[in-house]
Amino acid sequence: MSSTSFEQLFALTNEYRSIKYDLRNMQMLMDQLDNPQRSFRSVLIAGTNGKGSVAALLAAMMPDAGLYTSPHLVRLNERIRIGNQEISDSELQAAYEHVSHAAGQAKNLIYPPTYFEMVTAMAFTYFQNRTGFAILEVGLGGRLDATNVIRQDVSVITSIGLDHQEFLGNTLDQIATEKAGIIKGHEPIVIGPEAELDPIIQRAGAKLFRTKHIQRTERSLGNGKFELEVITAIRQYKGLRPQLAGRHQLDNVVMAIRAAELLKVSRERIELGVNTATWPGRLETIPGNPSFLLDGAHNEMAVRVLSAYLKEFHPKGVRMIFGCMRDKKHDEMLALLRPHTREIILTKASSPRSAEPSMLKELVPEARIEPSIGDAVGYVRSTATPDETVLICGSLYLIGEARAVLQ
Repeated sequence: MSSTSFEQLFALTNEYRSIKYDLRNMQMLMDQLDNPQRSFRSVLIAGTNGKGSVAALLAAMMPDAGLYTSPHLVRLNERIRIGNQEISDSELQAAYEHVSHAAGQAKNLIYPPTYFEMVTAMAFTYFQNRTGFAILEVGLGGRLDATNVIRQDVSVITSIGLDHQEFLGNTLDQIATEKAGIIKGHEPIVIGPEAELDPIIQRAGAKLFRTKHIQRTERSLGNGKFELEVITAIRQYKGLRPQLAGRHQLDNVVMAIRAAELLKVSRERIELGVNTATWPGRLETIPGNPSFLLDGAHNEMAVRVLSAYLKEFHPKGVRMIFGCMRDKKHDEMLALLRPHTREIILTKASSPRSAEPSMLKELVPEARIEPSIGDAVGYVRSTATPDETVLICGSLYLIGEARAVLQ
């Protein structure tokens, strides 16, 4: 994709404009494109946390399917894939030009398409005639998200927590109502244990498939990995060994299994997907001396999960490089993580939305400040012992930059 096209696309920074309106803008853009979203079947995944992991698991089970996720860590191409193959630069350029031309030709648009609407339309256009099925991750909320113009075969709602309250509401029920907005009424709805809220249950009705009470047993293999046995209403799965680290991922594995069963995916494909799926930047280990543990936890719910992981698998504490966005609850995040650290290094991603380390230091006066993730990594590499683990967390933007530095 050309630098000029990137600049034009990234200039459309207001991803949330549609929240003030409805889906008419996206629907009109789809009409102008001859509705590429109708050319493939799909599963649509919403939730505060866990939706990307469930999407990655399903993609590993269905290697011929398209996969659309957000945000990307390093390259925009990461968001649009078929199997393990990211969209190429030239294909991304072609998709952008096609959608941009359609947006210019479309009549009666309420506003110029947002960044997220454009990228979603690009994904739908790319999947057309290339795949018969797509795994789609909701960007924000659900009811008014650009992905919600799809008519999916299965819906998944992973979890409900407090995040993006300025757009989704200040209570769990309000947020659950927005997430439940993806439900069309014809399709089965799979929900995780942390999505058991009335707005979702009532809207799903008889189509609801809970995973909270699905029988499972797990055995720790160390370092956050588990061996798992799952018994669903359809069959038993023995000896599963997910590559995704963390006890919380077991809920995501069960949700993905149940959704895949409803999509008639074979046992062999399901087992292979569980055992091979990876999801960068989510409790991802980068080996070395020291080793680095990368986690994109960026809200209180995700940080609680990360804290529980550290307590279980790193009881002696870790060095932590931390940076987050200004609109996040940094005080709560740092309060949860602080007991599990031996040293805190504060830094910032290059995003203009990043919180200033000097502001964060007011919450943790003992912390050290490094101006960039490169400087922070350089500092810990020069001072850490070979057997240490260094945690980098607080923002997916920060994780993306950290992966580029480390790899």
